[in-house]
Amino acid sequence: MKHVVLSMLRILFFLFAGLLVLLAAFLVFMTLTEYHPGNKEILAFSGTGLKTPPSDTLTFLTWNIGYSGLGKDMDFFYEGGRRVRPDREEFNSYLTGILKLIRSNDTLDFLFIQEADRDSKRSYRTDEVKEIAETANHCTAYAANYQCRFVPLPVSSPMGRVNSGIVTLSRYEPSRIERISFSSSFGWPTRLFFLKRCFMVLVYPLANGKDLVVINTHNSTFDQGGELRKVELKELGDFAAGEYEKGNYVIIGGDWNNNPPGFSARSFRDGNLAKIVVPPIEENFLPGWHFATDPTLPTNRDVDIPFRKGLTKTTIIDFFVMSPNLEALSVRTLETDFAWSDHQPVILKVCLRSYHDLSGK
Repeated sequence: MKHVVLSMLRILFFLFAGLLVLLAAFLVFMTLTEYHPGNKEILAFSGTGLKTPPSDTLTFLTWNIGYSGLGKDMDFFYEGGRRVRPDREEFNSYLTGILKLIRSNDTLDFLFIQEADRDSKRSYRTDEVKEIAETANHCTAYAANYQCRFVPLPVSSPMGRVNSGIVTLSRYEPSRIERISFSSSFGWPTRLFFLKRCFMVLVYPLANGKDLVVINTHNSTFDQGGELRKVELKELGDFAAGEYEKGNYVIIGGDWNNNPPGFSARSFRDGNLAKIVVPPIEENFLPGWHFATDPTLPTNRDVDIPFRKGLTKTTIIDFFVMSPNLEALSVRTLETDFAWSDHQPVILKVCLRSYHDLSGK
């Protein structure tokens, strides 16, 4: 009996040791293949467009499309749900709805898209960037922010390979495009399996000699206490303020994963249940700049359960921030009832102040 017990213990020891070796080898592989974007990278664009915006009035849309995998019937394991990805029929339905909405808004000057996949298991290896570019027929720029060879969670059904990023579409050809990395990051080994956050900067020369600087951002989430988001807001704010000090027009849009200052959980209509993201953006973020939000509708929902109005918690984390020389003429959230994504699009119309005075028109 003693020999049997010793043999079993020996087998268990070698099994445990083998698992540790496999885990160590996996972490070494993931570390060696980790995505390391530069602090600043020059990007190219595809397509053609006008050389200069012809008017002082411009329109923008921002939308996190959730890689066409987080429509109304989905929950998600990262946030307390059970599912990893939709089935193929659901995915096709979500992607079709997203492309249809983009097509119906392709007369807008700029479209900021977040979480667009190129070669990911969760989106059935679909090149969503190509699909979106062909749908909108705009100049298209792409910045990767999530490249992971293999996400091992959940263990029962791993998310696998992820290749994703942010896309900016415009009717005009930028003179410069940059991907600028945030310095915020989770510690090792968690960072191996999470996004490498960044913002994309596109510069457009104007007839008045100034530049229009548009910034597409996707800030961090899942950070307890919001410490990563605080770092990102500081870096983003410093960059934007520097461009404005040069006399340029600056607009930032995207998925901030923060509430705008003054957000009220009592403002939603149509039975949406509101929640507050802690901490919200502080009141002194970019003093004198303007926040453009639609307070009546949420832009994001929790994905712990499929969407049920009045039961699913919702909030506002998608919006625009504009330099003082820009004026918001209108801003509205498109009510989709989260049919195709866990976010709803926001559309903004702005006017460039003193544009004609400077251009002499």
